[in-house]
Amino acid sequence: MAASFLLLLTCVGLFLSAQAQDCSSPVGGDNMGLKGNDILLQSFPDGTKVTFACDVGYVTAGGSASITCTAGDWSSLRMTCKRKQCGAFEDVPNGSVDYSEGNEFGDKLTVTCKPGYDLVGNPNILCGNEGWMGRPPVCEEVDCKEPVVGFGHWDSGSRGPYTYKATVTFKCNEGYRMTNSATIICGINELWEPALPKCEAVPADTTTTTKSPESTTKPTAVPADTTTTTKSPESTTKPTEVDCKEPVVGFGHWDSGSRGPYTYKATVTFKCNEGYRMTNSATIICGINELWEPALPKCEGVPTPHTISYISPNQQSTTSHRARRGAVPLHGLRK
Repeated sequence: MAASFLLLLTCVGLFLSAQAQDCSSPVGGDNMGLKGNDILLQSFPDGTKVTFACDVGYVTAGGSASITCTAGDWSSLRMTCKRKQCGAFEDVPNGSVDYSEGNEFGDKLTVTCKPGYDLVGNPNILCGNEGWMGRPPVCEEVDCKEPVVGFGHWDSGSRGPYTYKATVTFKCNEGYRMTNSATIICGINELWEPALPKCEAVPADTTTTTKSPESTTKPTAVPADTTTTTKSPESTTKPTEVDCKEPVVGFGHWDSGSRGPYTYKATVTFKCNEGYRMTNSATIICGINELWEPALPKCEGVPTPHTISYISPNQQSTTSHRARRGAVPLHGLRK
């Protein structure tokens, strides 16, 4: 009887010892971890309940997030985690968005611009925990610089601003000839294609013309009773027959007005190239004598200002002045 009682006590003790066994730190599923301070503990008493949470960039896909320690073992974890979605990115005017990688946490999108537009900003945007990370780039319209051709002028085409595929054709001034393509196109990289036209001086003609002896005209005798009428020089030129020569302005170009032929009272206005300024009238008119009135405009280089200093005789202090190139320095003046 005593032996049976002792055996019963031993079995009860072993049962109670098994029921009170601690659990080690539980291991969760992919992309999750223990919440709060539980992540710092190495063992958990019997009956302890812990909760898991999804990692940054992930959200629960369903199932219970809690498990319980029972007799040294944890109950099964039902929760799973999935990546967050960033959704659609905002529209980029004149551009398109490529989601080839997807639109979930860790994915990257790429923005590209339509032909004729330049992308300003970062074209690659990353999907983060709070959504798409970064400001959207901007697609700006291509704008080629003003084309300037030495000894040449605009003939036809665009007048500016020069956007993608804008076309301009040039013509060389009188006495010059074109050595390459006269027509250029504003390219995708804001450069003119092909290269800007070039105008080179036409070599002087060295051919000497000799008058043939047979071409000499003998004076014709006029009978005494014949009346000769001489036409006045002024009466030979009619306004409708006036044809002024092509006006050429060094370092300047046509701005508005007639394009030729330049008949009586035809008007042309010029504009100086960048870095030059007009010193007289920009507008000229074709006169009755086939000369432009007033004189052709002149474009002179804009002086680069520089600072010179001198000591004032009265103030004994240094004074700075802005002066044009070529001006006499004031420090050379005597007191």
